[in-house]
Amino acid sequence: MHALKMTYHVQCFKCAACKTPIRNQAFYMEEGEPYCEKDYEKMFGTKCHGCDFKIDAGDRFLEALGYSWHDTCFVCALCQINLEGKTFYSKKDKPLCKGHAFAPV
Repeated sequence: MHALKMTYHVQCFKCAACKTPIRNQAFYMEEGEPYCEKDYEKMFGTKCHGCDFKIDAGDRFLEALGYSWHDTCFVCALCQINLEGKTFYSKKDKPLCKGHAFAPV
């Protein structure tokens, strides 16, 4: 097989993490090493704190409260209003709109 401008035996072109031959599957490079999609996502991928799905290249996302979020997932934990670009507050690591941040408990 041909990959990275080189020729390999099919069984020799392996994921740097799990050592499984990559064969004709998608792979990703990190620091000069090939990784299968599963291991790459597990080791280097970014997940959205709101929905727990991966944030793909090209996705709109933001970082807040020490986490990464899809722009559509960064919402008030109580009323679900989108908080992207708005003033927000945090209680117990959950984003809140101004109305809910100061509402009596």
